[in-house]
Amino acid sequence: MRSKPSFLAVVWLAVGLAHSAWSQSTLYFDRGNFVGAAQAVPGNFQTISYFPEVYGPELTISDLTFRGGYLVGGPTGILWNFDSSRPLSIHFANGARAFGADFSSGLSHAGISSFTATVSLDTGETYQFIAPTDPNFAFFGFVSPTPIMHMTFSDGGLFGFGNLHEELIGNIVVVTVPEPRVLGLFALGAMLFGCTLLRRHRQMW
Repeated sequence: MRSKPSFLAVVWLAVGLAHSAWSQSTLYFDRGNFVGAAQAVPGNFQTISYFPEVYGPELTISDLTFRGGYLVGGPTGILWNFDSSRPLSIHFANGARAFGADFSSGLSHAGISSFTATVSLDTGETYQFIAPTDPNFAFFGFVSPTPIMHMTFSDGGLFGFGNLHEELIGNIVVVTVPEPRVLGLFALGAMLFGCTLLRRHRQMW
């Protein structure tokens, strides 16, 4: 007599493999490679290449909220954290599994041609890379094993005598986590599918 496989055992095995196989974010410095990887990540894939004119500390577009000192946007698709005492931060309403964008800074006005960009995730991961200043940009992206709720982009605050931040960001590609009610529907569908398979399996025995 063949033994029946345990449904819970299969679930626990899948969860265990998922956690052990992918423990940290995967980084990308090429937009094409990043987009290919991001399109395979479950969630809401979207691009943000337009920022409406805004003159204030906060801007919300779709599931993303940008915060800085004095945000300046426009039809060029670039958001500028202008003369800010704090770096540019981005909050994801339900979390993000992938995020990539062009990074730069207005530090060229201070005679600086490149700078060390710092991207910090709320998971504790921090990444640094050399980025050019306006009008040039460097691409940076990551795909995360766990939803990222918050990230910060800093150019070091080197401009002027008041250590002002001048971060520039544009051409964003992001995969956000669906709203909880959507996840609930997915979970319900998976449960119904699992119950159907279990019922058929029992009928075979």
